[in-house]
Amino acid sequence: MQSNDFASLAAVHLPASSRLLASACCPDKDLLVLITRLGGHDRMSLWKMHGSKTWEVDLSTDSERIVAVAWSPDGQTIAVAHDPPSISLHSIQDGHSERTVSIPVSDLPTSQLTAIWWFRQEKPQQSPIPDIFRRNNIITGSAHSVLRTLPLLDPLRDGTQQVTATDLFAFQGSQTTARRAVPIPAVIKGWPTLHPDPLAASINVPNTTRTVENGIMDEVDDINLDSILAVADRSGRIACFLDGMYPLGFINLGNSTTIVSLFKDPKQPILLAHPVHDGSATSLIPTHISLSLLEDRKVRDFAKLSTTARELCWYILRIEQEMRAAWVGSETAPGARELGPRWINAYEKKQLDQYGLQPSAILDLTTLLVTDRATDALADYLGSGHQMSERGIQKWDSAVTEALVKLRDYSEKRLVPACQRLHLVLGEVRGWSMLPTLYSAFGITHNTVNQCLAMLKQAVILASWLAAAARREHLRFKEFMLWLRYATVILNPTTETAAPIRHDILEVNQYLMSGLQHSAIDRWFAGPLPDFQPTDFSLLSNRASIPDTMRDCGMVLQHEPKSIYDGTSKIPPDGFNETGTPVNRNISALIGALAKCCREVFDRPSGAATRAATISPGFGSATVPASPLSISHPNNLIRERTQVDKDGYYIEYLVIHAPSTSTPEHRSYVTFVRQRYGHESSHVELAVYESYLRPGEEGSEHGFGVDLLAMEFFDDETIVIIYRSEGDAYIATLSYNELEYQKIKLVKGYVTRESVIGSAIQGLGEEEAGSRYLPIKHSRGLKGCKTGAVSLAVNGRVGRRVACVLDNKGTTLETFDLEGDEGVDGDTTLDEER
Repeated sequence: MQSNDFASLAAVHLPASSRLLASACCPDKDLLVLITRLGGHDRMSLWKMHGSKTWEVDLSTDSERIVAVAWSPDGQTIAVAHDPPSISLHSIQDGHSERTVSIPVSDLPTSQLTAIWWFRQEKPQQSPIPDIFRRNNIITGSAHSVLRTLPLLDPLRDGTQQVTATDLFAFQGSQTTARRAVPIPAVIKGWPTLHPDPLAASINVPNTTRTVENGIMDEVDDINLDSILAVADRSGRIACFLDGMYPLGFINLGNSTTIVSLFKDPKQPILLAHPVHDGSATSLIPTHISLSLLEDRKVRDFAKLSTTARELCWYILRIEQEMRAAWVGSETAPGARELGPRWINAYEKKQLDQYGLQPSAILDLTTLLVTDRATDALADYLGSGHQMSERGIQKWDSAVTEALVKLRDYSEKRLVPACQRLHLVLGEVRGWSMLPTLYSAFGITHNTVNQCLAMLKQAVILASWLAAAARREHLRFKEFMLWLRYATVILNPTTETAAPIRHDILEVNQYLMSGLQHSAIDRWFAGPLPDFQPTDFSLLSNRASIPDTMRDCGMVLQHEPKSIYDGTSKIPPDGFNETGTPVNRNISALIGALAKCCREVFDRPSGAATRAATISPGFGSATVPASPLSISHPNNLIRERTQVDKDGYYIEYLVIHAPSTSTPEHRSYVTFVRQRYGHESSHVELAVYESYLRPGEEGSEHGFGVDLLAMEFFDDETIVIIYRSEGDAYIATLSYNELEYQKIKLVKGYVTRESVIGSAIQGLGEEEAGSRYLPIKHSRGLKGCKTGAVSLAVNGRVGRRVACVLDNKGTTLETFDLEGDEGVDGDTTLDEER
């Protein structure tokens, strides 16, 4: 056959063996994805239809492989399903991983993933009258509406990104890494969340990272809004994600089941799945899955609350990490608290090694403070050594001062406001848990919410207390530094005038006793989890009525606090309880427990949509008779396409190519099925064609048999096929919508694909079959694909309409414009592109 009905875009010889998946073509761009396995791991590359490669990235380790890919509705993100089970989202710009989507936790481990889909949700028509108030679907009085009125929290340094020389010095220099990226904690990484929105959580965003996604720009692309990302595994479960990120839980269609196809109603949260039972029986009528909770805004509103809570918790955790690193230290840098003990230890080592004295650093320093006289060891230590040089003292002063100022400012200006905002969000979640309908639907644990609120109150108290302690410690440290400089001068007299006394002796003595070697601030970063109650710090008892509270306040204003204080406050201002032991103040442990508790609040409700799903299996699938034809063989070709007509009925087209072993000549047939179902009714039509070309197309008077290699639905009317005839391969199109279908009557027990199609082929007469040739409309010969299997990917969207073919070796890729002009002049190769 010499027909060249399609224009060739490129014929590329790939440098390595690759895989072409059926979903490889970008829906709205002339791009396609190829998978290459090099060195025992998979790589993903993006190619233009004309044969040039845009980028290539590593996606997995040696033990992983790419199972399937899906494109986001806006065409800007590629969702990749891996084995072992994991999901990653990659940018179309350079292929970098934007996010790893956590698979919901369930009682059963997630088995190997088999397929992935990303369905778009059609938006309802907007009112011609614009919303002049621009509320963006935010309910007045809700937590998000209040957060919009609050001042934005100061942004924090993004520890997940590596800082380069360009970031530090603001010039285009070498990209030398200055510090390592801080990994995201597991509690935050697995948090159910939509796309991160710091502004909705009242957190400021640096100018360098302001994009459309975080709400800075006026116009936001909402094509992905309410879309559903779905992945299926070998155990018959479908995991769904709202907007491609927020986990909605699992839909279980039964053990020993594999989902071969999935379709979503473009306007309703309804999924249609075709499961294969026990690897052989496939229901002709799909399983109907209704996610009724997605019909209104409740799931999205709760997802927004979860996203905001996650942003605030991550903000609080980073604040705690920075405060702890400043005071206690980190893996790469020591903390400010180590400078004082290190200075004391150096002096005591000098006493023991050089003077043979029993270490008594604090006693010697106190003696010097009171009498201005120092022992020989102390005079020697203060008068020599790099520790007592002006540079050494200044470095010590700067490090401790910077750390204490950070503790003070971060506690009262960042940590306390962030906890208050999180308290506001969780307060709204508690309101959800008090409504019976929402409580039963989402499964919010009321006690867990109350526990989080109690820990937030503890965190606010401890943060305020830490700010006061840091302020007091800073004052005493400044007096200590003044005295240390003064002592250094008086122990090394010169001809100059004696240094004046500027320090407060009592404050210096207090710092020597409780700041130099063992600071009270250490209790905020060590010890057990705080167990006090917020009311323990109040002078007023926890009254249940307003009149009692007003009466107590009046007594306080009349200068009679003692009668109220006795027996009502368990913790005096010095931080010790009534037994004389210090109060547990470990704010680090408290914040860690708070993050885990908050995640528990949002984990279970995230799967409410799938728990409330209504699953209606295709009728008759439970009883499967012995099939006269097996179409479940792995070499068989099965493709599906579902549409929704104007009356709300689903029209599904199914094309199956399977050789029949029951006929004498083992003829090969292509069966087209058209079924219309919905509103509890269904009717099925079949059209069976033999794998023969019409007489004359191959120079034969009686037709010519062909081998069907691949096929994919192109649009609502056309299907693209690849067939081989006499050693040459061809790409062709045929119209499946114009075939001569015959209606069949469904008999109970014969409603599987195997039984219906097998019976149709078995009852087809030889003469009738021989007269039904494949109605090919257009075709073109391929340069490769002479032997072996063939991979095919198509894009039938208006304005694109392209097809890609990859041979069995995975090294020859051909792309075609199925609406282009006839001829071969458009052929290009990779070398010509370069």
